[in-house]
Amino acid sequence: MKVLKSKRTNNTVSLEIEVSLEILEQGITKAFNSMVKQAKVPGFRAGKVPRNVFEKHYGKEILLKDGITEAVNIAYLQAIKEESLDVVDYPQNLLINEYKENEPLTFTCDVDVKPEIKVDKYKGLKVEKEVITITDEVIQSQLQQLQNSAVEYNVVERAVQKEDLLKVNVQATIEDKQFSKWTKENVGVGVGASIFSEKFDENLIGKNANEELVFSVDYDKTYHLKDVAGKKVDFKVVVTEVKEKTVPDLTDAMVAKLTQFKTVDDLKENIKTSMQDQRKNEIDEKLKTDLIDLVIEKTTFDIPESMLKYELEQDKAYFSATLKQSGGTIDAYLKMTQQSEDDFNKQLISNTEKRVKQQLVIDAIEKKEGITADETDIKAEIQRMKPEATTDEKIAEERKKINENGLIQMIKQKKVFDFLIEHAKIVEKKA
Repeated sequence: MKVLKSKRTNNTVSLEIEVSLEILEQGITKAFNSMVKQAKVPGFRAGKVPRNVFEKHYGKEILLKDGITEAVNIAYLQAIKEESLDVVDYPQNLLINEYKENEPLTFTCDVDVKPEIKVDKYKGLKVEKEVITITDEVIQSQLQQLQNSAVEYNVVERAVQKEDLLKVNVQATIEDKQFSKWTKENVGVGVGASIFSEKFDENLIGKNANEELVFSVDYDKTYHLKDVAGKKVDFKVVVTEVKEKTVPDLTDAMVAKLTQFKTVDDLKENIKTSMQDQRKNEIDEKLKTDLIDLVIEKTTFDIPESMLKYELEQDKAYFSATLKQSGGTIDAYLKMTQQSEDDFNKQLISNTEKRVKQQLVIDAIEKKEGITADETDIKAEIQRMKPEATTDEKIAEERKKINENGLIQMIKQKKVFDFLIEHAKIVEKKA
């Protein structure tokens, strides 16, 4: 294989490639090995026909047709590797010149490649970084969640109040016809939870057990249940039981029973530490995003349309696969989020374009600063992800399980962010 010409115009490289006789033979052999599996020649079992017999029986032309295609593909892949081309799409305008026996074959094609991004203004960037602040109110909110998990409900003889848990018999009608979905006996209703609606709950407050209530509720056209959206529902309700909510006091005994901690103070300290770690991660991620966004603002981009199209297809496929894992589809997602397909596509395109720009900037800084990932970096990262890998043997075992190229890319990206942060002018601000 020999690259005869390589000319770059913006983000498109035009190639003229010579396919050697050796690669031609590789291609023809590959085509033969594929075809011979289905070949039927008297006196030979399937897959066992010698090549010279195959050519006499079927003709050499059938091998040449597929063999040239295979050879061109082999030569193309070698060429883009030799030229160090970051190709972003399949080759276009492929033209294979006339084949002549015992002579090298030539072909031409155009390939779109990653743009050469020029980054200069990425040192000394001024950014604001929030200070981690965990208030007593936030910690108290977490403690209340624990208390709520231990809530008890006890039957009481009094009128209905907010947060009570009721048992009710409900008769619901729409235009004098029974609405069976809501006509039930011994239905559990949390006052304030708005199972039927907020107005429904309001009509129960102040009423006593076994008192029959008759009222109507007008539902908005946007109500989630289509059967009642935009309609008036007439209710006849009897409360059969009233239970009062009791929230237990937060004590050391309660904490020891419901958590791995022995005292309230221990739990508070753990909540504070956990929330600090979470906020630190959030703040650090925002700082990285802000820095990259600033570099993007100062950088001129000329991204090939084919690159954006390819990346968009990848993002859409990934999003669809993620939904599928939980039994969902894009159509169901659009209905749930009340989005049109056009709105969804516009948002996806915007996110994809931003991600592509971010990666291009990261790659450009990495290249300009000579940022690499050596053996020490790889081993350290594996140990960070797998702390149990304490020996070279265990590290080697874990290394076999991972996508090493992906790991190397991740390490270099982390180094780029560390570099940007080290050379940035960071001003702290309170949240």
